[in-house]
Amino acid sequence: MPSLSEHKINKWIALPRDLIELYIPALSFVLMFVTFIWQIFCRYVLRAPAPWAYEVTVACYLWMVILGACYAQRERSHVTFTLVYDKLQPRGKALVSFLGNLLIFIAFAYAFVPSAQFILFMKMQKTSVLKIGLDIIYLPYIPFMVIIMLYALQDLYRDFRVFSGLASSEEVQAMLMQNRSEVEEAIEEAQKEEAKEASGQEPRKEGEE
Repeated sequence: MPSLSEHKINKWIALPRDLIELYIPALSFVLMFVTFIWQIFCRYVLRAPAPWAYEVTVACYLWMVILGACYAQRERSHVTFTLVYDKLQPRGKALVSFLGNLLIFIAFAYAFVPSAQFILFMKMQKTSVLKIGLDIIYLPYIPFMVIIMLYALQDLYRDFRVFSGLASSEEVQAMLMQNRSEVEEAIEEAQKEEAKEASGQEPRKEGEE
């Protein structure tokens, strides 16, 4: 069981993580949608287009997609091709996952400093209507890279323990559940539905007899 201090640490970590990965993208989506509707209303009803609306919708879209991708990584919801992966044993799956996460971490770590420098350099350029620095528009890319690298490190540690044989059976099962493909999930759901239908038919058969 986690200690009280561990619960407090997890709570302090969860709050900023949810703020970045959930609340800011959700707020960006709402603002983008409202601005988009207002833009249509101004253009086709008032016959007076709002030029600032386009810049707001594009900026909100970028913030929503980039930071939302962090939550997708947390939930392992990114598109993956698992044709070979699904045929491997647990240790083989862990090794393939380790190599993939290692590649992601190296690529992001190599690109982090140049990307951050370029984004900070973009403050010299501003949007044409609202005069917002482009560094603010592209700012979420910096926390995006940091968060993806942290998730990659977390997975690297887990995958190494599994393919090296150091992980417990619970850790292996957790890895398999976390990395299930959509096909495996669909098959499992279909099996559950078949089991429910079969269990629902059995009492009727007994009553008929």
